[in-house]
This record gives sequence, structure tokens and C-alpha cells, in this order.
Amino acid sequence: MGHFLAIALSFPAVVYTVLLGVALVYWIFVMVGAAHVNLLGEGAADAAVDAAADAALDGVAKGALEGATKGVLEGAADQLDGLDADAGGDGPAGIMAALKLRSAPATVVMSSLLLFSWLFTTLGARAIEALVPNGGLAATMAKLGLLVTAPLLALFPTSVAVRPLARVFTPLKATTHDALVGKLCTIRTGTVTDRFGEATLEDGGAGVVVRVRVESGEKLGRGDQAVIVGYDPAKQEFTVAPMDDVLDDAPGRKNAR
Repeated sequence: MGHFLAIALSFPAVVYTVLLGVALVYWIFVMVGAAHVNLLGEGAADAAVDAAADAALDGVAKGALEGATKGVLEGAADQLDGLDADAGGDGPAGIMAALKLRSAPATVVMSSLLLFSWLFTTLGARAIEALVPNGGLAATMAKLGLLVTAPLLALFPTSVAVRPLARVFTPLKATTHDALVGKLCTIRTGTVTDRFGEATLEDGGAGVVVRVRVESGEKLGRGDQAVIVGYDPAKQEFTVAPMDDVLDDAPGRKNAR
């Protein structure tokens, strides 16, 4: 264990050891912030100071993580440029897209890249010491090459690691009011008029309650099925019509008549 620690703190692994430490500090602040841990007290003033301190520390850690890994990523991109020039591809962006490294947030990808780069440099340095026990120029050059190529080697296991996270970090698209036009709803109030009424929309869960109105002369009561035919953004209410009326106005029904 002591020998492994010595390798991790020696060149070239020490570079990624430091960067991995910065990433660890960043994720600690992320977890503390997510858990809403009050580190400075329970009062309103203390809570405000705590929130400001957490935000500042989180910003510093994130900035350090992104700044420290910038050179690593640029080095990997330069190597990808060279490989892609030989292959006649679309550049590093195309390779990054093919590896699906953009399916997760950049901080997750960078942290995974640092972890695998650290593993490769640590294990590689151990292998170099075993093959060249006396060190010398050959060992130094081999370690320097390992430092440069580690991010490139880490791209592939990073891709495998972040792909399952793609669904977790996929942003949810909010349903717009206009998208609800044409949906079925169930009246939940005793009656619906041109000034009053509510209905329930099924969303796969407990349902969504919306304000609904009908045109003058139409009648709907509790439990009736209705179709949303319009939305008034000024009043923030939907216009509904009895489902039977909508079916009667369908082209098939008219032709049948």
C-alpha cells in the first residue's frame, strides 16, 4: 500500500492525483449543497451566510476543476486531431460525439476522465518501474509519454462509464399549454360554465387540475368527459367541449349522416 501511494505521489501519476483531488473536493461541495446541510447555524442570518459560503466554495471548486483539467482535455483534443487527420474524419467533435461523451454534464465527464487517466498513469508507472528498475532517461521519457497519452486512453472507458448516465441527465421538457389542446379531461366540479369550472388531466400520476370553461349554452357536469379545444393565455384557462359534440363534428360522422 505504501509503495502504491508513493507511485501515486510521484511523476507522472502525481499530476492526475492532484487533479483528482480537486474533483473530489468539488463533488463534496455538490453533495453538501444537495443535502442542504447547515454548517454555520440555524438562524436566518447564519443560513444566508452558509448559503453564500457554499455557493462561493462550490464556484471556486468548480472553477479549479474546469481550469485544471483544461490542459488535459486540450492535450487529448490535440492527439485526436492528429489521429483524425490521418483518418480523414470530422475532427475531435465528431469523435467526442461518437463516444457519446456529451450525453452527461461536462463535470461528470471530466471527473471520469481524470479517474481513468489517474489509473492508467499509476499502473503504467508501476509497470515502467518493473521494466526499467534503474530509471534513467528511458524511464523518464516513458513516463512523459504516459502522462500525455493517458487522457486519450481514458476516453474509451470514460465513454463506457458515462453512457448509462445519459438518461439520468436528459433534461425534461415541460409540457406547454398549447400541447394540451386536443387532450381528454374529466370534469371535477359540479358544473362548468363560461366563468367557472375545473377538470382533471391524466399525467400518469395523481393527475393535473386545470381551469376550464365552456362556450355559452354548453353544459358539463362532474364526471363528464370533455375535450380541450383551446387555451386563453390572458385568463390562463382552457376551453373545453363535450366529447360527444366533438365526435359528432368529426368528418367521419358527418359523412355517415
